[in-house]
Parts: sequence; C-alpha cells; structure tokens
Amino acid sequence: MIRLAVGVALLAVVVLLAGCSGVAGKIEKQLPVAVNAVERLGEQLDRGRVRNAQLIKIYAERVSDRKPELRELTDVLGREASRKGNLYQGLVTRVEDAKGQVGSGGSSQEQQTLLRELGHIAQAADVQEFNLALTDPLNVLADLSDGALARVDALSARASSQANNAANLGPGSQLVGNPHYGHWQTGAGGSFWVWYGQFALMRDLLGGPRIGYGAWAGGRNYSYYHDWGRDNYTSPGARRAQTRVESTARQKFASEGRTFRSPYATQRTGASRAITRQKSVRRTSTASTRGTGSRGFGGSRGGK
Repeated sequence: MIRLAVGVALLAVVVLLAGCSGVAGKIEKQLPVAVNAVERLGEQLDRGRVRNAQLIKIYAERVSDRKPELRELTDVLGREASRKGNLYQGLVTRVEDAKGQVGSGGSSQEQQTLLRELGHIAQAADVQEFNLALTDPLNVLADLSDGALARVDALSARASSQANNAANLGPGSQLVGNPHYGHWQTGAGGSFWVWYGQFALMRDLLGGPRIGYGAWAGGRNYSYYHDWGRDNYTSPGARRAQTRVESTARQKFASEGRTFRSPYATQRTGASRAITRQKSVRRTSTASTRGTGSRGFGGSRGGK
C-alpha cells in the first residue's frame, strides 16, 4: 500500500510537471506573437493607418480651435492617437512585465495567467480592436465640442444616458474606471476616482462632481472599455485591483443596509450596430473554433 501511494504521488508530480512544461512551451511561442503585435500596432499608428487615431487628431484640433481654454486637455487626449498615448503605453508596459515573468518559474496557475495575458495583449494590439478602444477618448472630444462633432461608433450622449438611465457624472465619464487614465483611491469614506497625471485636467478644467465608486458602479454609462474591451485592456494586476475595490464597496453597502449594483451586472447600451455585429461574429467564430478543437482532440475541452 505504501509503495502504491508513493507511486501515485510520483505520477501526480510527473503529470503536474508535464503540464507546466506544456504551458511554458506555449508561453515561449506566444510571447513573440504579443511583442510583434504591439510593435506592428505602433508602426500603424506612426503611419497614420488607424482610423480613429486620425480622427482623434482632427477632433482635438477642432475642439481646441472652438475652446482655446481647453487646449492643454485636448493635447493630452490627442496623444492617445500615438505611441505616447496611455492606451498604447499600457500595452508596452504589459509586454515588458510579461517578459520579466517568462522563465521565472511560478506555479501552474501563474503560468496559465501569464499565457492568458499574452493572448489578451495580442488581441488588444490588433489594429481593428485598438481602433475601437480609441472610441472612448475620441468620444470625449466629441462631447467637448458641444455637438459640433459627432460621436463615433456610439450613440449620442443624450440617447446613451436615456437608454441606460445613467447618472450625470460629468464630462469624460467614458474614461472613469479605465486603469489607463486613473485609479480608485479608497479611504474611510469609500473609493473615489483619481485621474493620472495630466488627465487631472479633466477635473481641473471641466469640473464636475467628485465621482464615488458606488454612484459610478450603479449609474455608469456606456463605454467601449467597460462593455467590450475590459478583458483585452486590463492587466492581471489591474483586474485584481478592480476586484478589490468592488469587494470593498459591496461590503460597505451591506454594512449600511444598502443594495450594491456591480458596474458589470449588465452590459450598457450605446455601441453602434457595427460594433455589436463585429463582436457577435467574433464570439461565434471563437465558439466554433473551440468546438472543432474539442472534437478533434478526443473530446477534450479547448479554451483559454
């Protein structure tokens, strides 16, 4: 019995090591894919081949012409059209973080997380996907034009607010909760949104209410990041931070006898039909691919 138990234990270790080795091999293959995808995206931005990046430049210039007092802010938003933008730099940082983790060992779960992260980076660096992610800063500029410039791939501000019964969180609310532009600062009174760096001009120049997590979670409006892009554009560390803030808010609401509504309890209305069609096709294609993979490998389930 002892020999049998030892044999079973050794077999389990061998299987575990084989699994880790298999994941490590996939990581080594996926890393250059992610690295090259981010670099190719940078080249497309440099060459002016990302449509919404070009529109950001145009919108930023037109808003600054109409409202010279906002030029500092439009310059900051305009940088999102380039490699210097927070959205693109976020991908660069994630790639560098991933490089530092490759070959450093780690548990099976950590390696699986790294493999998924590399996949998300590559998807986020896809030109079409990045183009859609840029609609958030682009539509902030559209809103700042007071109707002179149309929103892109999204309902109008008024229609979106009515459809979602959204709270009035002030200009630029599409970017609230997006870890590229700020973070939730938690204190005794709860969690409140704090902009990063020059994005603090959103508050300084536009004013608006101090945004608390609870009010935002229950009353947020549509944004591409929160309703379609969060998987691809959130690092594992940022996702953990989001989970902690939500958990803290949920506990605080419960202690006060209030009902907490998760910001992701329902998907918000506001995307264009083009986006919803594109996402539906991709989801169907992914499901079909996984189904084919399952049948092709003796019934084993595929997945991320």
